[in-house]
Amino acid sequence: MEIEIATPRWALPLQADKTPSGGIVRYKGVWGGRASGKSHEMAGMVVEAMVADPDCSVVCIREIQKSLALSAKKLIEAKIREFGVGHLFDVLKTEIRRIGGNGMCIFVGMQDHTADSVKSLEGFNIAWVEEAQSLSQRSLDLLIPTIRAEGSQIWASWNPRRRSDPIERLLRSAKGPRADAIVVRANYTDNPFLPGPMKRTAEDAKENDPEGYPHTWLGEYESVGSKVVIPAAWVKSAIGIAAKLDIEVTGRKYAALDVAGGEDGGDENALAIRKGISLLSVTPWNGLDTAITTQKATRLAAAQGVREAYYDSVGVGEGVTGEWASMGRRSEQPDGFKWHPWSGGASVLDPDGRIEPNNPQSPLNKDQYQNLKAQAWFSLRKRFENSHKAARGKPYDPEMMIDLPADLPNLAQIEEELTQPQHKTSGTGKTMVDKQPDGARSPNLADAINMAFFPCMAATLTYTGAI
Repeated sequence: MEIEIATPRWALPLQADKTPSGGIVRYKGVWGGRASGKSHEMAGMVVEAMVADPDCSVVCIREIQKSLALSAKKLIEAKIREFGVGHLFDVLKTEIRRIGGNGMCIFVGMQDHTADSVKSLEGFNIAWVEEAQSLSQRSLDLLIPTIRAEGSQIWASWNPRRRSDPIERLLRSAKGPRADAIVVRANYTDNPFLPGPMKRTAEDAKENDPEGYPHTWLGEYESVGSKVVIPAAWVKSAIGIAAKLDIEVTGRKYAALDVAGGEDGGDENALAIRKGISLLSVTPWNGLDTAITTQKATRLAAAQGVREAYYDSVGVGEGVTGEWASMGRRSEQPDGFKWHPWSGGASVLDPDGRIEPNNPQSPLNKDQYQNLKAQAWFSLRKRFENSHKAARGKPYDPEMMIDLPADLPNLAQIEEELTQPQHKTSGTGKTMVDKQPDGARSPNLADAINMAFFPCMAATLTYTGAI
C-alpha cells in the first residue's frame, strides 16, 4: 500500500539508501533543539518501516525507561492513526505488533539490561534511541554489537549536552562524519508544522534567556547556566586569543602530569606544559608503569626548560613519589628540576580568602569549595571567562586569561575534555566538581591542564605560581 507522508525538508536525507559517501547506512541520527519535530519524524519512520516490511522489528530505547507513558509508544500510536494504517497493527499494553507478519515494536531501558539479557534484542532490525544524549557508554557498548541482523540500523535523536557524551563521540566526532552514517540537524526554525504558540515561546527565550536559548532551542552544547564548569563557547574564545590580541606571552613555565593506570587500564597519561597564560603543549601516552612514566615526563618537561612540575599524587600517582626519589639516588634528577605532589582532595588554598578578592561580600574559599579540585577548576573557569570577554571586546583581567594556540596537537580532544566536568553542590552546600558525569571517560588532558594553571603544593597549600 502507498502512504502519503508530509516530510520536513531537513528529514529528506534520512530517507536515503546510501550515506553521502556512498556507504551502507548503519546509523541515522538527528540532533538539535526543542520543538524541531525530531521525535515525530523518527516515530513516523518507525511506522513506515513496519508498514513496508511486516517482519520488521523495532526496539525503542531510552537509558532509563521509567514507564511507557514516558516512552515513544504514544507517539508511534499517534502516527499509526495519522497515516491511516491502524488495520495493520495490534496495539497492546506494552508493545505494538504487526498484523500479517512477525514484526513488533517494544520499548526498553538500557540501564535495566546486562550483557546476557540484551541478547534478546539480537533479531531486531532497528533500534531507535530517544533522548540519546543520556545514553551511557556502557549502554552504547552493549547495544551496538547486539543490533546485528543483516541490514539492521541504529537510529538516534537527541539534544546535545556535552561534546564528550557517548552519542556525540559516535555520530558527531571531531574526526568528521562517519562513512556509515546519515546525521542531520533540526531546530524549531526548520519545523514547518510548528504551532504558533511554541514558536512564540522560542522567540521569547531568544530575547529573555540569551544564555540558555542556544542549547535549549538550537541544539548547542550546554553553556552558562548549565552544570558545565567551563562553557564550550569560552573554550572556543581562548583558541588563539594571544595571537589575535597580539599579546606577548611571558612568565614562568610549569608542567603537570596526570598519571594513568597500568598498561591494561585503557587510561592515558597526560603532561601539560604552560608558559604564563599560554598552554604550550599537552602530551598523552598510553600505558607504562609509573617509573617509566616519571622518567619520560621528566625528560619532556626538562627539555622545554621547565623547572617546576606537579603530579596527581593520589592513587597510582603515588608511584611518581617513589620513582622520583629513586632517580635522586641514581643521580638522574635534572639540575634544578623538582616534582611536587598535587592532591585534588586536599583542603582549599587560602581558606579565609574570598573567591572574589576585591568583593568583600563574596564567600570565603573554605565556604564555597569542597576541596582543592573544585577551587582549581573554578580558577580555570575564570581564566576562560576572561579570554571570552577579551575576544568579545569587553573589559577583562589580562593576568587571569588562558591562551590555547590554534596549532596545538590534540586540540579537538582538549576542547572536548575541558567542557566535560560539571559542578554540583555537596550536602554542606559547597561546590564540587564531577569530572566524569554519566560514566564519561576521565579527562586526563584537561586534568593536566588544570593542575598546570593552578600550581600549588597540596601538601603545604602553598601557591607557587603567579595567577
